[in-house]
This record gives sequence, structure tokens and C-alpha cells, in this order.
Amino acid sequence: MRSLKVLILEHNPFQLMALHQMLNAIGIYNVLTAPSLGSALGSLEQSGVIDIAICDPQLKGGDGLALIHHLTRQEQSRALILLGNVAPSLLTDLETLLHAHELQLLGRLQTPVSAVLMRGLLDQYLSALHQPVGA
Repeated sequence: MRSLKVLILEHNPFQLMALHQMLNAIGIYNVLTAPSLGSALGSLEQSGVIDIAICDPQLKGGDGLALIHHLTRQEQSRALILLGNVAPSLLTDLETLLHAHELQLLGRLQTPVSAVLMRGLLDQYLSALHQPVGA
């Protein structure tokens, strides 16, 4: 798999480790993990633009939503995968925000995350990268 840079924001240490290991098993080794918004922002400051951010926009404390707003304002990610159940009204607002800032929403995954579904979203992202302009 092409070398992708992925950031995971997840408060639960077990879920964070499981997602990191899943990405490694798929062949993605440049994975930044963050248990909090502060650590995610620190990782972004050091690493620069990432390919994909993975987070739950409804994380307690608002960290997920704050990260998404940061990514759109700073243009630090090309795509986003949402985790968990996202309220329909929030999803509509997020889709509008992402579209306005040209941040691609790859999809939503329920926890526990299926490796097959994760791989499908990553493959979708990679195939879009290889599409000729205007296709």
C-alpha cells in the first residue's frame, strides 16, 4: 500500500492501539496516534499535512469536533474517516464544512472497526489519487 500518513484521535487506549495495529496490518506504518486534542495538534505541528485523519466527532470534551475544525482551517489533512455514531444533524453540518474546505469525507465506521471496511475506505482514497484530472 502507498505510504500514507494517518492521524488517529481516540481517547480509549485500547481502541487507539487496535486502530494503530489494524492500519499496520493493512500496510500503513506512518501512523500518528493521539489520545487528546493537544497531542493531536502537537503531532500535526511536527509532521505537517497528513493524508487521512480518523476520529469520532462526538468525543467527550469536544476533541473530535475541534480537531476537524482545526484540520479544515489549517488545511492539514486531505481526507477524514469518522468513527462512531454521528448524529444526523451533526453529520449534515460536517459534510457542509468539509465540502467548503475541500476535505474529503471517506466514510463512517462503527466501533469496533472492521478491518475490511477500513481497507475499503483506504483503497477508495488511493484509487481517487490515481484518477486523471477531470476524470
